Amino acid sequence: MKNVKITKIPPDGGYGWVIAIAMAINSFIYIPMMHCFGLIFKDTFSELGLSGAQGSLIMNLHAAFGLLTGLLNGVLLKMFGYRKIALVAAVFYFSGVTLTSLARSFQFFIISYGIIASLGLGMSRASYSLALNTYFRKRRSKAMSVAVTITGFGSIVIPQLINLLMKFYTPEGVILIFGGICAHFFVTALLLQPVKWHMKVEEEPLTVQDRNSKDEYNCDTEICDSTLSLNQNEEPAKNQRLSNIAKFFDFDLLKDPIFVNILIGLAFAVFSELNFTILIPFILNDLGLTNDQIATFLSTAGVADIAFRFLAPYIGECLKTPPRQMYIFTLIVLIIMRSILLISTHFYAILGIAAGLGIAKGVRRVYVGLIIPSHVSLEKLPSASGMEMMANGFCILSGGFILGIVRDLTGSYYFCIVIMNSVTFLTIVLWTIEGIIFKYSKKNVPEASDSLNKNNKV
Repeated sequence: MKNVKITKIPPDGGYGWVIAIAMAINSFIYIPMMHCFGLIFKDTFSELGLSGAQGSLIMNLHAAFGLLTGLLNGVLLKMFGYRKIALVAAVFYFSGVTLTSLARSFQFFIISYGIIASLGLGMSRASYSLALNTYFRKRRSKAMSVAVTITGFGSIVIPQLINLLMKFYTPEGVILIFGGICAHFFVTALLLQPVKWHMKVEEEPLTVQDRNSKDEYNCDTEICDSTLSLNQNEEPAKNQRLSNIAKFFDFDLLKDPIFVNILIGLAFAVFSELNFTILIPFILNDLGLTNDQIATFLSTAGVADIAFRFLAPYIGECLKTPPRQMYIFTLIVLIIMRSILLISTHFYAILGIAAGLGIAKGVRRVYVGLIIPSHVSLEKLPSASGMEMMANGFCILSGGFILGIVRDLTGSYYFCIVIMNSVTFLTIVLWTIEGIIFKYSKKNVPEASDSLNKNNKV
């Protein structure tokens, strides 16, 4: 027995599929809700006299404020675990959406939808993402594909449901109904059982490296229990305290230039994608489409989206392409589709663009959640995800407000799309430069070692 290493590993299936379904149900509700908010309230904003910048600020604050607290979410996840944080998130989101049904002023929208609901949104995203990545190791891409595929049905069903409800209820009544639907978040949060309840035992031959290594999934770690003990040896030295704080927040991740480049690139890309998705009802309205046509556009994009969410991991396996490269491919397609939209006038051509956007979005949705987990260890994942959320939130909030101002100054969304495409292209440039530098430096290392060996022989 001494020559055998006994480790406990995540189920990579089993109850993990329940986690994936819980994540899917959660996302099924809030993602289409966020995207269709403009469809519900675009007429109300006009009646209340809200400018394009104010409407954009409300929607972008909802998307960004919860993300700005990402670093705090990472700490809370370590301290209390993803199950408890998911329950708190359910309280915030349910309360915020329900209160929005009473909003009749810009300030009320900011507080209820922009702050309270956004806090729940940010905490919910972090909780379910950590839970899924904790339960799966080798089959993460397939688990993520299942979750986002089920989520994709929301992009098909919810726009049509909203369009139907708006024929019988006021916008305030529609959002109140969705507040009731959001009560399902309490059920999905309770399904997030700690992974230590479902760990599998695995026996492997003991190697020399294993004697000094730390098991990432050891049940004594905070990830298995989904909590973190704060009992640390306190030393009077100020430097030691600062070092402990930096270690607790995993600030050493920022020393990794590749990780920093990933954060920046994701923040730019997510800003463009999210703002385009939020503004698409207004963009299509400017193009002269009716509510029925806008709902058809969103549903067409949703059908293509859901099909390629399911196919994405198999396409990646066939191409043998890592998550970040697959993500870059989707960004290229998104830039092309958004550019064509600027010059399209025929409705069926616009529906073709919707299908292209849906395909790119489906593949992107699977791989965006795998880029950070594929680069950092599971122990540092909560902090890394928190940093990602903060970077995304800052770009979404600041950039979204700028887009609103551009819309008010120019009177159209043409330049907004140009800006979003430019920012997306910047992500491609940053990651491509990093890949070239990494490939070049990798080539130089063997050459340097070969020359060193030759000198030693001489």
